[in-house]
Amino acid sequence: MTAFADGAYLLSDDVVDHVERVVVVLRSNQSVVTPAVVDRVRTHICQGQAERTRMLIELATGTMRAERLGKRQHGWLFTNQMAEQSTHPDIAAYHAQAFSGCEHVLEICTGAGLDTLALSRLAARVTSYEADPLIHACSAGNLRRAGALNVTCINDRWTVQQAVAADAVWADPSRREQQQRKRNAAEYEPPLVSIPNAPLVGIKVGPGDIVDAPEYTSEYIGFGRECRERILWKGRSEITTMVTLVDQGTGYEGKGYEVRGTRYKVRGTGYEGTRYEVLVEPHNALIASGLLTQFFEEHNMRPLDPRIGYGIADHEPPASPWYTSYRILHMDDSASERRMQERIHEYGWGADTVIKKRGWDKDPEAVRSRLTFVEGGQPGVIVVARVGEGHVTVYGIKCAECRVAFWFPASAERRSVPSP
Repeated sequence: MTAFADGAYLLSDDVVDHVERVVVVLRSNQSVVTPAVVDRVRTHICQGQAERTRMLIELATGTMRAERLGKRQHGWLFTNQMAEQSTHPDIAAYHAQAFSGCEHVLEICTGAGLDTLALSRLAARVTSYEADPLIHACSAGNLRRAGALNVTCINDRWTVQQAVAADAVWADPSRREQQQRKRNAAEYEPPLVSIPNAPLVGIKVGPGDIVDAPEYTSEYIGFGRECRERILWKGRSEITTMVTLVDQGTGYEGKGYEVRGTRYKVRGTGYEGTRYEVLVEPHNALIASGLLTQFFEEHNMRPLDPRIGYGIADHEPPASPWYTSYRILHMDDSASERRMQERIHEYGWGADTVIKKRGWDKDPEAVRSRLTFVEGGQPGVIVVARVGEGHVTVYGIKCAECRVAFWFPASAERRSVPSP
């Protein structure tokens, strides 16, 4: 591919200083890019170069975004696309451990270079391909400044015609085209079929995307309350379907569990034959993995509805990072804003009350704007969820904070998150 015109500049240390100066300008203008800001950058930092002015402003806004997302490393620069799509450094450090001791890792799609850096610290050598000239030049500069001397960055599109001998492959294919999100892995760039075989292969895909890859096993990555990634693995016999909460240092694994039938029927404000005291909101990574029914069965919980991620229990379960639990105060067998208003005043709930939904077509924030709350009142939780052909509204308060993990598989323990 044609070399990027400012490639040498992006490899230098000067560009970091210039971006930092642009960041100062932007922050003094509340991060708004106005004509005056552009003129100031062009005149005082870029000596009148319009193309470099646009690039530095893009790098400054992207680097500020990366900092807000907790992804920035010292001396690293990001475009907005790189900031949004790059791996969190803690997650990169986690899944790079699978490549520890590899002689040569082929990486397809460098991106910001955070995965590349993590791989370079555990493998002898890394060769990384990136098709976008600006992203390639920027990530190559990031890696040079980080001292990753065992990385070869190639500005080219990966194709099956490329011949690279490697004992491991890591791929993060592009899942966007002209701002449109691709939901089918067959449409990724490059497509999954072009990822070469190796003794160890890891491929990042969208957690909810359509993936036809029966030869791979899946690991779902949770961070905070989000499901950040789904990794397809080949060559890791210890993994079936698994969920790992990287920031909690714990994992949960599918065991081919045979789940007994679940039967219940909504009746009024409860469930027939049983008094349910707790609503359970599982971690989003657990929901995405498809292991939720197994998890509920193992922990004496039931789904509120088979199509909805919430669970219910007749006891308060132990605190856990795998879910948030709410003690049920009342359950209505409909979704009524008038009833919500009555309950809010009945319980004396304040403006910090949380409104959640699953399978309901209304916007919780729009509903909130139409409700009034008790000044200085304690926060509650209102959950509207689809059950059967209708909805229920659950009113509750949050149980104990999450602190204790249920189970930590040996495979995850061997690759636990390194200490900061």
